[in-house]
Formats: sequence, structure tokens, C-alpha cells
Amino acid sequence: MAKKKARAGLIPYFVEGNDIVFLTMKPSDPTYGGDCVQIAKGKVDPGETSNQAAVREASEELGLNPANMVKLEHLGKFLGYTEIYYTEVYDKEDFGEFTYETGETKWMTIDEFLATGRGIHKPIVKAFARAISYEPALRNRLSEK
Repeated sequence: MAKKKARAGLIPYFVEGNDIVFLTMKPSDPTYGGDCVQIAKGKVDPGETSNQAAVREASEELGLNPANMVKLEHLGKFLGYTEIYYTEVYDKEDFGEFTYETGETKWMTIDEFLATGRGIHKPIVKAFARAISYEPALRNRLSEK
């Protein structure tokens, strides 16, 4: 059996009032992962670390500007071989063009994703929700609003 290629993905999020929204993508072609919104992810290229691949994939599939990232955090390994990261962004409007693989991008709340997002990504989003709920600085900012 062939070994699966290492993959990496990134969840960029933004605090909007009392909500946390994160940017998802819908593939331009269902063969790239179905027709539901999902997390931007892809293969780790030779000579690339998983965190470098996650940022590259988010740049390609979401239009992420790496200078817009506050701090890259590791969420964990999912789906057997996919390292997932998350980052808060300074400005949810500071995103550029995305590549042909992406049909559209969409900011969503965690609950919206859990209701309509890609099934195999729902455990990732639940883990993301748990991880950010433990971030003291984020909890303090949300409680001040």
C-alpha cells in the first residue's frame, strides 16, 4: 500500500463582535473535495515544512496575505496525515485572489460550518473551537465586547 503524502491546512479566523468567523473555501471542481465548504489544505511539497505548506495552501486557496497573520498556531494532526494550523488575522478584508482550485471563499461561524461544511472536516472545526476557547487573550477580548 502506498504511503499517503503529508498534507497541511490552515484556518484563518477573525473576531467580529462577539463572534469568531473563519475563512472557508468551496472547490471549483467537486473532484477537489466535494461541493461543500471546507478548510484550505493540500500536499506538503518536497523541502517544505508542514507549517510552510499550510500558509502556502491558504495563500493559494483563500488568498491569504501572510503579513495579515497574527500568530500561527498548531492545532494537531487529522485525517491520519494532515497537520492543521490556525491563525488570527488582523483584517478580514486583506485577502487577495485565490487560484483555480477555489470556486469561492466564505467567512463562517463555527456553528454555520458544523451545519453545512464538509463532513470529514467537522472534527477539525470542533477541535479548533476547543483550542481557541482556551486562549486567554481571546476570551478576554470577547468578554469585553
